[in-house]
Amino acid sequence: MSQAQAQPAPAVATPPPASAAPPATAVTPTISTSATPDATARRMDTPSRLRLLSLGVVVTGVLTGVVGALVFSALAYSLARAEADTAQLVRVQQIQTNLLIADATATNAFLIGGLAPPAQRAQYDAALTETSALIVQAAQAQPADADALAALNQQVVAYAGAIEQARANNRQGLPVGSQYLRSASAQLRAEAMPIADNLVSANAHRAEDRMETWIGLVFVIFAALTLTAFVVGQIWLANRFRRTFNRGMLLGSVLLLILLAGGVALLLNLNGAVGSIRTGSFADVNTAASARIEASNAKSNESLTLIARGSGAAFESAWQNSSTSVTADLERLGGSAPTAEWNTYRDVHTEIRALDDGGEWDKAVALATGTGPESANTAFNAFDARLADTLDQSSRESAAGLSGQQPALIIAAILSLLGGLAVALLARSGVAARLGEYR
Repeated sequence: MSQAQAQPAPAVATPPPASAAPPATAVTPTISTSATPDATARRMDTPSRLRLLSLGVVVTGVLTGVVGALVFSALAYSLARAEADTAQLVRVQQIQTNLLIADATATNAFLIGGLAPPAQRAQYDAALTETSALIVQAAQAQPADADALAALNQQVVAYAGAIEQARANNRQGLPVGSQYLRSASAQLRAEAMPIADNLVSANAHRAEDRMETWIGLVFVIFAALTLTAFVVGQIWLANRFRRTFNRGMLLGSVLLLILLAGGVALLLNLNGAVGSIRTGSFADVNTAASARIEASNAKSNESLTLIARGSGAAFESAWQNSSTSVTADLERLGGSAPTAEWNTYRDVHTEIRALDDGGEWDKAVALATGTGPESANTAFNAFDARLADTLDQSSRESAAGLSGQQPALIIAAILSLLGGLAVALLARSGVAARLGEYR
């Protein structure tokens, strides 16, 4: 018992105090590995973003200048083509008019019998000679019309041959001559006129399409998006560097705004000017040409009605249709239209029809073929001369209006390119200043 009590108690391990600090060597690596990568990432992130921003402002600035140069150059080229297409339209309309003038002259001279009066023969020859020259010019000016013009020229040659046959028979007093004449006139309207109509329509559409200015919106949209991107970039710079403005970015944005505002102003002015041309002088070109063509058609049908001698109701109906079209065209032309001259000729035609319907065919022919002040030829020539002047003036106004817009567009193209380069350089200098703070 005494020996058991004398045995020592077992040893118990004493834990270290709770307040005891861990060894310094265990703490130091933990702190260094958790703090250093985050700090390094933050230091590298801003310069990378600045470099990206610098590249972005340079690319968008240069692209804005290039887009502006291309858009305004395209508009200048388009208006130049519209001017050329308008000139081609006038050529084709003149070809169509000349053919009908030649037919009107030939049918009118046919009523006299025998040899055609020298003045009318000269007028007929001049009309066909000018037609041939215009066909060559038109084919050279617009290759797209070459095939149609070649087909039209074949019809002109065939028409001229038929007229010569009619004249040869008429000089001999053969009734078949009138049939040749009617066939030639019918062939002219059935074969040649549709080709001329298609050429007129095609060139009118070409000219109108070239007058479209919607492509200008490409520059406006692109410049607006670039300006928006610049503003966003400035906001990021202001928040990151605690500075309200970045001088380079601000100057670049102001210049970009000036380019955008100037482009919008120019395009609005261009749209208004071209719209005025399209609805003004260009529309008058088409209207005056249409009136002249229909009037020449009416004059030809007037003679064909008399040649038919009692069976020309269809020709008179055609005259009335042409007269209605001429009257409507003259109303559209307004104050510049030779309405009084047309009314004078129309009154003479009414008198001719009254004489013919009343059995006085010889008097009707004399009034239709004469050269006196009261004759149909004198009244019609006065009308045609006035209308030709109106057509020529409208054509010159349309060409001048289209060409007058081109210099401003060329200047705008140059300024846009230079402005875009300046925007890129200014914005890049602003970003470079911030990037230099990290070096």
